Amino acid sequence: MRKNTGSLLAIVASIALLVLMVYGCSNKNKESAASERQAISEQTASRVANGLEQNPASGNESHWGDKCRMHFYYIAPGQSASVTFETEVDAATAKIANEEEPTVQKKDLEALGYSVSYLGRSVDTFSLNLPVWTVSEPSFALKDNETLWYHPFGGASIDWNRNGEGTITSVPGTMGMFAVGKLTRDELSKKLGGSNTISIRGPKDSIYSLTPTQKEIPKEFHILSVTIDIRAPEENIKGGGVTHGSVLWKGKGVEFRREYDNKNNRYVISGPAKSRDCF
Repeated sequence: MRKNTGSLLAIVASIALLVLMVYGCSNKNKESAASERQAISEQTASRVANGLEQNPASGNESHWGDKCRMHFYYIAPGQSASVTFETEVDAATAKIANEEEPTVQKKDLEALGYSVSYLGRSVDTFSLNLPVWTVSEPSFALKDNETLWYHPFGGASIDWNRNGEGTITSVPGTMGMFAVGKLTRDELSKKLGGSNTISIRGPKDSIYSLTPTQKEIPKEFHILSVTIDIRAPEENIKGGGVTHGSVLWKGKGVEFRREYDNKNNRYVISGPAKSRDCF
């Protein structure tokens, strides 16, 4: 009897241990799944907060993009989407875009069964104070009818005004006065071969060593935003490669492209992105 009782207790203990193990594993799996869902949720929130992903405007379209580089719109076969692209343009193009209607190039897309409609555009014009590096020497000021400009040594380029003040427009490895302006003093010195000054041949062949000074000047920017409506073909057109369309004013404006996403059975419309935050 005692032997049977001992065997029964052993069986009960084994069953209890098995239940605890199963329950523990179940809880562990639930905790792991919850942790994974939380991580995914945090990643999604981070992407949205950083402007890298936006919620779809409808169940038939989605949108992903980096606001300073590219927009990607995904459209299911037979569905449509309003897509917006932005690009930086010069003052002349901004003026024309505000006053005239564009030329819409869409025949290549329509040949594949797309419907493309131009909806509108806007121009965002704003100014920022940006740093530049400058040099100055009163002896370099030009008198009336003088056209002599002084050239630096060491690979730098300088845009002089008639008062003897010059803005550094390039140094070895860096082009553009605003690109140069972003350099720290140490970085600028390295670009100038380790020197803190720029040697310039001045009046009467005298050599001047001028120390660059950083200052801010206003710069005007123009962002052209174009919105179009695109309806994708009903059937799945897997061929055609990359097909382009555009909305242009005298050859300048926004160009976009179409591709087919074989993996997800949808169309991809991509084009440029730009915002004030990119400057």
